[in-house]
Order: sequence, then structure tokens, then C-alpha cells
Amino acid sequence: MNKFYLVSFTIILMVLLFSCKTSKNLVYLNNTVDQEVLPDLTKHESIYKIKINDNLFVDIQSLSPEINAVFNPSQGSGPQSGTQQNYGQLSGQYLNGFLVDQRGNINLPIIGQVNLVGKSLDEARQFIQTKSDEYIKDATVKVKLLSFKITVMGEVKNPGVYYNYNSHLTVLEGISMASGITDYGRIKKILVLRPLEKGNKTYRLDLTNKNFLNSDAFFLQPNDVVYVEPDKYKNVKLNSPMYSLLLSTISTLILIFNVL
Repeated sequence: MNKFYLVSFTIILMVLLFSCKTSKNLVYLNNTVDQEVLPDLTKHESIYKIKINDNLFVDIQSLSPEINAVFNPSQGSGPQSGTQQNYGQLSGQYLNGFLVDQRGNINLPIIGQVNLVGKSLDEARQFIQTKSDEYIKDATVKVKLLSFKITVMGEVKNPGVYYNYNSHLTVLEGISMASGITDYGRIKKILVLRPLEKGNKTYRLDLTNKNFLNSDAFFLQPNDVVYVEPDKYKNVKLNSPMYSLLLSTISTLILIFNVL
């Protein structure tokens, strides 16, 4: 009998120990000190280069309403009405954006084909501006990336595909889009999978250590996948109520048999 209780106590104790996380595994940037000045993070932000299958917003405006109508056929009376109608929804972005084809080109009205693959957004804008000046008087060019999406998976509260409309996005913001990490997630084990022209590159981030701020994956790029690994004791934690119930039932049965 005593042996049984000893084994039961040992099992319950192990379950409790495995179910607990130390505070250092729960706190982001736990090796920072009070009033510490961290380095400028933007210097680690890599400049995104346009890739095949990227969907671009290209807006060319001039003093000519006829020219403007070519690039914004559904433009209403206000300068933003057509833009909102064409690009306000994902379907509109897909239908009205300029898709970079397999040769790296987009086909613009009046101007024709322009090759943008490998160029930054600013380089693409300048390139289209130069081409526009050959055909259009006093043209103003804007170029934005419509297909800036990331995938957040694993131990987050709302995994899924998320779209970003800012010029940059950090891994912390990406995880926040998915409503944060669950109780079973390992903030010391964050995987960022980044597609390259040939293959994919992986990054491992430890969010408890401030050094992850210096990683090339701190600023996410379009089509990145963020995966939060589960805690290695997740199954024990999920099944701990069942273990406790089972041990309690066995203990009760043994007591009943002893009384009888």
C-alpha cells in the first residue's frame, strides 16, 4: 500500500514539474536591463527585391484626365474612390494589380512591358518614372507591393495568413497579428522560413534573448512563414488531468477494497 502511494506521489510530482515553465522561458527579452538603449533596429532591415509572381500596385498620374483614366478606369469623382474600389479587397488587388510574369515583366498601359524583377520598390518606381517621362508629360509614379503576406503557424492563438500594408513588419508584429503565442508555445524556438529565388532559408529565433533583434529575420519579408514550436511537454500537460483522475480513481478503489 505504502509503495503504491509512493509511486502515485512520484508520478503526480513529475507531471507537475513537467507542466511548469520557469519565468525565464516566458519573458520576452529577459536579458535586457532597466533603461538599456538598444541599437537602431532599422539597420538590419533588408531591402526587398521584387520577385516573379509579386503583385504590384502601380499608379501613374498626370495633368491629363484621359491618361489618368487609363490607369484608373473606374476612378470616380474623388481621387481615392477608384483606388478603394479596385484595391480595397483582396479580390480587387488580384484583378487590378500588375502581376510580375515568369520573365520578370509587368505590362503597363501606354508604356508597355517593363522588367522589374530584382529591383527594390524604389528602384522600380524610378525605372517606371523614367519610362513614363518618355510618353506622359508631368507624370507622377507610385509603386507598392500588394502581395505582402505572411503565414503564422504552430502554437499561436489564431494561425493563418496575414496581409501587411506597412513598409516593414517585424516578427513580433507578425506573432501579434495571430493574437500571440499559446501557453504551449516555446518562445525560445521560433522558426522563420524565407523563400529565396532558389530554395528556402531558415532562421531560428530565441525571443527571450535580445540578440534576436539583430537577426535578418527580425524584419519579415513577403511570403515568410513563422512557425512557433510546441513545448516538448505539451502532451504531458494536456493529459495531466486524465492522469490525476486515473490515480484518484485507483486510490479510491483501493481504499474501498481495504474497507471491505
